[in-house]
Amino acid sequence: MDVPVDPALVDDLLMRVPDFRRAYEPDGMTPAEFESFGASARTLRTFIKSYHDLQAAIRDITLPDPDVKAR
Repeated sequence: MDVPVDPALVDDLLMRVPDFRRAYEPDGMTPAEFESFGASARTLRTFIKSYHDLQAAIRDITLPDPDVKAR
């Protein structure tokens, strides 16, 4: 964290990867674009899935499915 990234590497990424530029530059995207931006959408989907997985685990403990045999 304390060692700066080589500016040549950042410049190369900025030149080659449009999504890197969008994410890296302060004005690379509008707030409205952020939610549908690939990395943001994947992160949000992962958090939401984890929340639902936790809810399912708690539900199965507190109210076991009577149609599924206990292990």
